[in-house]
Amino acid sequence: MFLRLKNTKFSVRISKNIALKMLLIFGSVFSVFLMTGLLYFRNDVKIVDGASERIVYTVNEDPAQILNENFIDVGPYDRVDFTGFTDNEKTAVLTITRSFAVPVTCNGEKIGEVYNIDSTVEQLLEQFGIEMGEFDGTTPSKDSVPTEGSVIDIKRAYDVVIEADGTKTVVKCLDNTTKELLDRAGITMDEDDMVSEAIDKVITESTTIKVSRVLIKKSSVTRYVPYETKYVADNLSVIGTSEVRTDGVDGIERTTTEVTYIDGEKTGESVFTEIVRERVDEVIAEGKAVAEPYCKLDDPSIVLENGRPVNYEYIISGKATAYTAPMGAYTASGRLAEIGTCAVNPNVIPYGSLCYIVGQNDDICYGYAIAADTGDGMMDGTIPVDVYMGNREDHYYDSCQWGLQYVDIYVIKVGNG
Repeated sequence: MFLRLKNTKFSVRISKNIALKMLLIFGSVFSVFLMTGLLYFRNDVKIVDGASERIVYTVNEDPAQILNENFIDVGPYDRVDFTGFTDNEKTAVLTITRSFAVPVTCNGEKIGEVYNIDSTVEQLLEQFGIEMGEFDGTTPSKDSVPTEGSVIDIKRAYDVVIEADGTKTVVKCLDNTTKELLDRAGITMDEDDMVSEAIDKVITESTTIKVSRVLIKKSSVTRYVPYETKYVADNLSVIGTSEVRTDGVDGIERTTTEVTYIDGEKTGESVFTEIVRERVDEVIAEGKAVAEPYCKLDDPSIVLENGRPVNYEYIISGKATAYTAPMGAYTASGRLAEIGTCAVNPNVIPYGSLCYIVGQNDDICYGYAIAADTGDGMMDGTIPVDVYMGNREDHYYDSCQWGLQYVDIYVIKVGNG
């Protein structure tokens, strides 16, 4: 019995050792299986967080769990992009784009902030429930994308009252011109209408713009202005003859009266006259010579009455002969010999004197003559003047026809010799 008992204890001890060994073997095998399984099912993930990059290993495919197991926090407005795993590429990319705060002010006073990555100003304000009026503005503009460090400033439009045609219209304004506000209110302007602000002025605050309707009534009266007849002396035409030098034309004047009404009330009246057509006076030249002058030159200082000069220095009466000379000849005083010159005694009538020569019986007239030449008959006193009739080739018979005449020589201006 004793031995049986002893053998029994030994059997129990052997059984316990075997169980312990089996447990160790199973644990080792399970650990090896677990380790190899993890290695077999492991995925690589490249996490990009701004300028930071790292690769982690995971058995998860949910980006939130991957971030959580790697103790990476993301904000409510940050963006997470995950490429996922593919059969061809075991390394996935998880990219974190951090949002940044953008302060929001209204007319320079801070009212909150928004968080942005790549949204426009308009999208951010809508996303964060900030209401904008149709004519409100922002800096930067609504379609721009704010960058880190920038500020969104909201500029609220203000009311502008426009008074026109007895009514008041309120329009929103944000640094608009008067013209833009009138267009916004649907108000048109006629050419004569007035507005209280310059049409191109930028309105920067609440104000009232008044439009005044201007009506100008015009009435016109046209009258004709009769021309006058003026007479001028013609020393080259014979007394009793006349010639119309300028035809007369009646003038036309228009007198216009303008009465101005502003918003229906008379405010002024003006009258002005304009010349539609200038009056042209008729000019008639009346002959003043006793006979047609041979010389067709004239001088305004020679004023004739009854065919004879009114103003002169002295008169010499006597015979007058006529002469010609070759074409291009010169006189004794150095002047070119031409019709309108005469030969005299320079001691009696100095060279350069202006003369008017007319027949004593009013039957012939040489007219205008400059003392420029001399001759034997003039120097010995037998003939006071010899009139030049022109070049010999063309005027020889004119000198013959003149022959000898008795004339009065009026010295109008005495020459200097």
